[in-house]
Formats: sequence, structure tokens, C-alpha cells
Amino acid sequence: MFSILFFISLFAFAKADDNWDDFTNNLATDLAPLIVLFGERLTKQFLSESISILDNVIFALSPLGVLTAVVSVIRICGSSSLRAFVGRAQEGPAEAESELLPCVSQSTSELFNDGGITRVFGRPKILEVVVWEDVYHKETVTRVDTLKGALLAKAWSCNREVSPFQLSELNIPNLSLNTGIKRRGQFWFYCAAIIGGVLQIGTVVYAALTVFIYPQKFQKDDKAVASYAFPLYLIGTILLFIGMFFCAFILERSSKEYYFKAEKPSKIYWLQPGNQHVGDQVFHAFLAVKEGPRSSMSKDLRYIKSARDRRFDRKYLEVYSTLASTIMGFIFQFIGLRGLHASVILAQLGSTFLMAIIRTCLRTERMDSDDNIMKDDRELLAHKQQELDCFAFHLEKAESFNLSPLPDQPLNTPSERRTSYSKMSLGMRLFERRENLAILTSNSNQSFNNVAWDEMPIRQMARNLAKLIESTMDLITSWGVEFEKTFEFQLGFECKSGSPGSETQSSPQTYIELLRHGDDMRWKVRVSEMEAILGLWTWSLCKSDNSLATAKLSRLVGLDKEEAAKEETYLYFRKWIFSAPAERLIPDFIDDSKRLFGVESKHTRSQSKHLAIWTPNGVEMMAAQDIFIQFLKTAFLQLKDLGGQVDVNPSIYRYRPPLGSSTRVDELVSCFEAHSLGSRQDALLCIIPALKNRGLLPVLAADSPKIRARKEEFIKQGNWEDAFGLLRWLCERSEGHQLELSVYELGFLCRRALLSNSQIARQQGFEQTHKLLRSDIRDGFIPAWAASGWTKSQERIRWWDGFCIQLGWIAWSISTKVPETKFMQPTLASFEVPEELSGWNDAGHDAQEIQKSMNAIEGWLTSPTLDCASHSPGDYDEIACDWTIRNNYHALLYFLLLIWIELGEDCPALIMRAYSFASKNRSDLAFKTLLRYKADIDAGDPDDRTALIDRIMNRDLDGAKILLQHGANPNGGDQSHGPLLLSLGMGEYDIAEFLLLSGASVDVVDRRGFSVMWWACSSGKVEMVDLVLRHKAAIDPVGPDGTTPLLYYAEKGKVEMARFLISKGASTKFDDMSGRAALMPAAKDKSVPNITLLLEDGPDVVVKGTDGRTAGFSHTGRTSTLIL
Repeated sequence: MFSILFFISLFAFAKADDNWDDFTNNLATDLAPLIVLFGERLTKQFLSESISILDNVIFALSPLGVLTAVVSVIRICGSSSLRAFVGRAQEGPAEAESELLPCVSQSTSELFNDGGITRVFGRPKILEVVVWEDVYHKETVTRVDTLKGALLAKAWSCNREVSPFQLSELNIPNLSLNTGIKRRGQFWFYCAAIIGGVLQIGTVVYAALTVFIYPQKFQKDDKAVASYAFPLYLIGTILLFIGMFFCAFILERSSKEYYFKAEKPSKIYWLQPGNQHVGDQVFHAFLAVKEGPRSSMSKDLRYIKSARDRRFDRKYLEVYSTLASTIMGFIFQFIGLRGLHASVILAQLGSTFLMAIIRTCLRTERMDSDDNIMKDDRELLAHKQQELDCFAFHLEKAESFNLSPLPDQPLNTPSERRTSYSKMSLGMRLFERRENLAILTSNSNQSFNNVAWDEMPIRQMARNLAKLIESTMDLITSWGVEFEKTFEFQLGFECKSGSPGSETQSSPQTYIELLRHGDDMRWKVRVSEMEAILGLWTWSLCKSDNSLATAKLSRLVGLDKEEAAKEETYLYFRKWIFSAPAERLIPDFIDDSKRLFGVESKHTRSQSKHLAIWTPNGVEMMAAQDIFIQFLKTAFLQLKDLGGQVDVNPSIYRYRPPLGSSTRVDELVSCFEAHSLGSRQDALLCIIPALKNRGLLPVLAADSPKIRARKEEFIKQGNWEDAFGLLRWLCERSEGHQLELSVYELGFLCRRALLSNSQIARQQGFEQTHKLLRSDIRDGFIPAWAASGWTKSQERIRWWDGFCIQLGWIAWSISTKVPETKFMQPTLASFEVPEELSGWNDAGHDAQEIQKSMNAIEGWLTSPTLDCASHSPGDYDEIACDWTIRNNYHALLYFLLLIWIELGEDCPALIMRAYSFASKNRSDLAFKTLLRYKADIDAGDPDDRTALIDRIMNRDLDGAKILLQHGANPNGGDQSHGPLLLSLGMGEYDIAEFLLLSGASVDVVDRRGFSVMWWACSSGKVEMVDLVLRHKAAIDPVGPDGTTPLLYYAEKGKVEMARFLISKGASTKFDDMSGRAALMPAAKDKSVPNITLLLEDGPDVVVKGTDGRTAGFSHTGRTSTLIL
């Protein structure tokens, strides 16, 4: 527009004839009146920003863009016929609104565009929030909400009586009216209107002067101007002013402005996420603010909201009148100007040109790209779209936010969120602020009609994490684990303020709460909490190290760096997790954080090495996995045992190195994989260390039931190589007790192979024995790059040497008894295996008995065939077991137990003796072996005597306790004298008491019909009777002969026992089978002590027997009278 005006203005200075008539024929004067028809861009810009009558007046004075104004009115309020006339028949309302009106609607919005503001169609993602100071419980708090929320909280007020819920456009930001234009004060608008009026009136006055005052000087073609020229010019100018004013008025009133005022110190923020595609345009992240001086909150803030108003729809009279006035005004003005002197045309042109400049200057101050608070982080924001996290950091002036590991604490420890705002730490405030932003931009906030930002990678990851936690809780609950209606797991924060000189603060822990909902009581967690923690942590990590957003990350194996540096971690990693050769030891991460993932450092800063693996996952997924680990650690506290069955995965075993599996672990892994939080290996890296930390990692050793079954299947197929390979795989990856069991199982398999009838089996057995004697089984398994950092303990070396001595002795003994294995002797001799075992702790023991016990051991371990007929338990077996335990020959003991367990199905006495030996010697190894093989602890010998009864008969309280603690039945054994009856009869108070405390029943009777009360009385100890009475035993049980304990002991003259029974409430009125009352024997025998005893029941007792005879006693003072 300005280029056209400048081009035409050049003609004003072109050289022509000395009179004005030649100048009027110039191109400039011919085109000048037509200029007012154009200026589309300037006209649309001014109209779209007009919000008052004063704006309309300024627009109508010396107007520009007449044609644009007319077409604009038709586009906004015209009928379909009019819109078709101007070529806009198919135009939708949103297109016209976006170009011509300042309002926003459900179909028209505004976005920041690198410093400018672009009006777009639809509802793009942009958040408008108000931050204000409020007083809550006498504390000054900072609140963040939408403008609607601020109105509801009465932090802001509106000039109209409007409910916040009646204005649907309230949460659609008006950017151009509030931040896009730095609107000048009203004084300048009045000045512009005055100047415009002066210019317009001045032009008319000047035209009047040329016509009426100086007609001779301003002639046209040497004649006075035509008489019609000035009237038409004047009428046209007035009509044009009126028409243009009402064009602007109609457009301005097609939207309604609401003016809001801050009632409390406030700020307004506008947050726009990046990578937002609208049509062919891409909009980047932008954060703008409207605030008081020096970035403070202010009560002087004003906000303008413009909404669509359809008051002129179908008001065709007003519209047609306005259009007619504008068009006729232009025509009359144009004709009039053509009849006036050329200087008038130039004056009108100058007036129009000056007013165009003035209108533009009123709104030249606009925002630029430097007003974007996020301008320094745009490149980082482009990776993960974490504008909400960046905004939260800005609101709280935070520099960093990291999760920190917490010590285990009771689940009822109070959360920091229950404390007051003034005492709340920076980390907690930041967390709550981010959670609030998540709610404002999610589908759950339907009351505010916000567009959900669900495409953000962080939100999607947070939802996956929340669903995973919920599903995992549902799964654990389905295992029978009991939880309350709510469950919480704790997280700790370390947060640093951005203020100069601030230090990192460790915030008290917060709790993430899960609740049960619905009829099916499914667990639910707040996704907003997951998003807040995950987003803040990820943003802090990426901001502190930009490479994390795109770098290849590594994850430590374990729950901390100390665990990742241990040998046992490598073992359970190779046993449960390993699936590809990607593990390695790294010196450290590039930073000093306590998290479990990061970028591998290129420089060694410490001597320790940490086991880690590369992962293709992004930083947000790694952070989500760390949060999941914290959840698992808390959830696993509710488990006493993981349960399920363990095995070595057969499919992997055939094509890859084997991998341990557990049915319960597999369920957890399937749950993990179903929620897109990583691969199976990622799942195992989260689950296995957490189980290990809580002592719940399943025992997967060579004696596990599935492993034994798989081994036996291999042996049945004659595949000894795979049988040995399976056990060696477990030995290499096991530690502690599992290592011992697996090595013992491997040694026992060597023995079986050497005693086999198959030459292939014997050869395999010899080769495996040779390998075990040559070196520690783990020496070839630990890689060279790791072995230097892990050293064997002296205890481990001694244990291995002891095992080799025992295995070598068995192999040598077999070679001397089985001719087919004699070929082993040279090799065995080269290892200096002993031909005879010596006891290290045999001092003071009979040498002859020791030799016989060793012969018994050799007989059991070197016989090719064993059966109950030829190998029944003998006296020397007990001595042999004592000898192995005393001298720490645990492998020999283990082998003996396995043989007895194998024969125990046909000879239960072996199992009974094994448990008896184990309890007598307090052997934890023996008990674990027998129980893991599910040997019946209540097995009995031919006399139905169990190990528990054997220990009771030997008056071994501690041995009986161990058996009961390991599951022995306190009521089991010989029904003629069960454990409780036996202990009562023997007078073993402590054993009887422990049996009762362990669940022994006081209602049992022996085969003859005598109950616990009879057995307790038979001990002759009243304390035994008192013990069973305290456990609710019947005091008057009738024996097989019809008598009661009181009747029996009264007749036998057991005064003390009878008196005690009566004192405890025993009845003196029971009859025996002959019909005699309890008094009769005493009365018949005239036994004064017994009579006195019975009279203690009362001063006068009369009892009548079933035979009609009566016995009575009268007891007064010191005398007693017997009456028959």
C-alpha cells in the first residue's frame, strides 16, 4: 500500500505546464481517488484489532480500504446471496472470523509464531494460566489455575455480570489483544481521532475555499469548477464516513469484549507446546507472560476477552444501509473530487495517507521473539516436548530436580504433602505445581474445555507407567497377597533452587497412592502424579546434560553402584537376565548422580567397576523404569514368598545360553511388556534386582523340582552330556547355599555316572569329575575383564578344596570296587586324592566305631545297586551321620541323604532316621535337603514311630523344637502314644508345653481310649495336669472302664492328685460302670484321709449309686461322720 502511495506521490513533483489544468490530466490525479478502495492488509489488521467506538471513529476518518470494509461486512453478516456476489459463497464462518474479528471461538484460535501471532482454525494446544497470591489458613500461598478458575476463586473480576461457566471461549486465549500488541494509552487514541477529524474537516474546508472563496485561483480548464462538484464531495465524504464507521461498528459489535481485572496480585502466562502442526505451518514452543514491574505480581493487570456475538446476523436492513452508505459515499466523493481542483484531490490523498500512518502507529509496538521465555531451551524442547516441565521450573525458579533413593521406612510414615505450604520443600512445591499443570492439560479437566496435550511423549510414558503399576498391583493381589484399600510407595527428591548461592535440598519423601475402585476392586493410580515426577526428572536430566536426550544410554545391573560392582550381581544377571552379549564393566557415568542409568564416562575416576548394559531406550523410558523399581521394592514388602515354579527355559536352552525362569517372574514380565515400557530384558533388569533386594528371588538350584525332572529325563534318554551341562550351568551362576546344593548335585551325578552300566555314562562321569578336581567350576565362567576385580574368599577356597577331597575319595573308592572304573586311578592319583578320609575332629571318639561308620558310608556311596532289603538303616548309620557333620564332610552327608530319599519311598524308616539324625545334630543342611526333596517329615518306622517321637523318647527338647519348626505334625505318629500323650506320660513338661503351643490337640485319645488327662495324671505330676487344663482339656474324661481320673486316683489312694483334680472342679458325683459313686470306695474302706479329701467338696455330701445304696458324709469342724 505504502509503495503505491509513494509511487503516485512522485507525480506531484513531475514537471508540467505552469497551470493546474495540465496537472489534472496527470496520471496521479486520475488514480488518487481510487486509492481509498484498496489497502486490504492494513484494513483487515485494524478491523481485527478494533474493540471500541473510538477505534471505529479513527477507522472512518479519511478511510482507506473501502472495498475491503464492504466485503468484510458481507463476509461476516451478509446473506448467502451477498456472499456469493463477492465470491465468498462457500466460505465458512471461521475463515472470515480469523481474518476480520478480534474474537476467538471453538473454530478460531491464536498461536505464537516466532514473535508474531497467527490466527488459525480449530483448537490448537495452548495453555493460559493465571498465577496469583492467596491467603490460606493465615499463610500466603501461590495458586495456579486457568482464568476461569481465578474468577471462581475471586482472584479476578469481570466488568460484566457473567458466570465463568456461561462463556465457552473463556479458556481460549486472546493473544493479540493482551500480549501480541503493546496497546498504547487511551490518550493517543483520542489524539489520533482528533487529528483524523482535523484532517478530514480540513480537507473539506480547503475544498470549500477553492470553490467559494478563491474560485478564480482554483479553476478547472480555465473555468470555475462545476457546481455539482463540492456538494457531491461533501455528501460523499459524510456518507463515506458514516458508512465506514458503521462497517467498523458492525464488525466490532460482531464480537463482545469482556474486561477482567486482577483483585489479587497476579501474573498471566501463555504456554504453547512446540512441534505443533496446523495446516502447513509448524509452531514452536513459546512462553509469554503479562506481569507487573520487575517481574512481580500486580493487581494492575487487565485482561480482554473477545467472544463471537451474532447480534447483526439476519439484520439485513442495518447491513444493507451500511453498505449503501459506504458505496454511495465513495461514488459521490469520487465524482465530486473529479470535479474539484487537483489540489483538493492531493489534499484528500494526503489526509488518507497520514491517517493510514497514524492508525498503524497506534499498534506498532508488538512482541518479538525475545519475549519468549523459553527461547534458550527451544532446541532441547524439540526432542521431548517438555514445555510443562520447563514452565514448572520457571514458576518455582528451580534449577534441578532428581529422584534420590530412600531407606526402607514403615508404610504409615506421613507424607510431606500433609504439611503446611510454608513448610513445604522446594521439591514438593515443584512436584505439586507440575501435577496441577498436568491436570489442566488433560482430558480429566473437562470442566475447563481445554485441549488435551496427550501426544506428549512424557504423558504417554507416564500413562504406560501408571497402567503398569496398576496391572502389577492387580497381579500381586491375585496371588493372594492381602493389601489394605489403599497402598502407597515412597519417592524422594533432591531439588536445587535457581537462586544464586542456593544448595541442593533433599526433600522428605512423598507417597504415590493407589486406590481400589469399582466393583472388581481394581487398583488405580493418579496419572498426573506419574507425569509430574517423570517429567520433572527427565527435564532436569536433559537440561543438566543435553546429550542425554539423544545419547546411547547404559543401565546398571542392580539397585545401586555398590551392588553393580559385586560378583554376585554378575551371577544373578547371567542366571536370570542375560540374553545377549551386551554386558560390560564401566568405570562410572559422566555425572555423580545416584540414578541407575546414564552415559558411560570415558575417563576412569574410581577403581571400582560397575556391571552395565547398553540400551536403546530414551531417557524418559529409563526414568520410568527407575520409578517402577521403587514401586516394586515397596510392593514386594508385602510378600512373604514369591511362590510359583522355577525352571531353566527350555526354548532358550536349545538355541541360546540357558536362562532361568519363574512362573511368577514371567507373569510380572508379561505385564511389563504389555504396557510398552521396554523389552523383556528391561523388565528383568527392574524385577530381578528388586526381588533380590527383598530376599524374594526364587531359589533356582540343581535340586529344584523342575531341574531334577529335566535332569532325569536327559538320563532316561541316555543324554548324560546335557544332564551334566544343565547342572554345570547352574553351578556357574549360583552363589551361597544355592552354589553348594548345585555343586553337591553335580558331584552326586558324577557318582551316578561312574556307577552306571553304560560306558558312555562312566566316561562322562570321569570327565566331569576330572574338571571338578582340576579347578573351581567358576574359574572358566567369570570373564577375564571381570575376574581381576573379584577375588575368592578364603572360606570359599577352603570349601571348594573340601568338596574336591570328598569327591576324589568317592571316585577312588568306586575305582577300587568297580572294575570298569579302574582306569581313573592314575588321573586321580595325579590330583593326590585321598584313599582314606581322616576326621579333623575325631579326638576323644572311639576309633573302631569311626572306622565302622566310614565303612557304612563307603557301602552306601559305592554300591552300584541299593535296595531296602540289603541296605536297611543300622546303628552305624547314625554314627556315620554324626561323623560327617562333625568333620564338615557336607558333600558326603548330602549324598547319603539323597540315597536315603531315593530309597525312602519303599523304606520310610530311612526318612524317619534321616530327620531324627538331622534334628539330633541340628544340621541345617540336612533339613533343607530333606525338605526341598519333599521327604515326609512325619514318616514312621515299622513301629509307626516318627522322628518327633524319637526325639521325645530321647528327651531332646531342642531336637523336637527343630522338627516342629520345620513342619512336623504335633499330633502325628503312633496312635497308641502320640507325641503329646508320650511327653505327658514321661512327665516332660517343656516338650509337652511346646507341643501344645505348636498346635497339638488336647482332644486326642490313644487306641485304648485314654485321653490327655489320663496321660497327664499318669505322670504323677500335678503341673502336667495343670498344663493340659490350661489348654482346655476335659477334667472328667471317662476311661475305657467307665471311671474318671478322680474316681481312679481316689480309689488308688493318690490323695494329692485327687485333691488337685477336685480343686480344679472335678466332679465327685460320677458313677463307675458298677454303679458305685466316687464316695463308695472310700466309705467302704473307711479311709479317713480319702474321706476328708472328698468332704472338701462341701460340709454335707450325699451321693446315691445306681444300685440304690447311699453314701453320705457330714463334716462339721474337726469331726467327720460316715453314714451308710
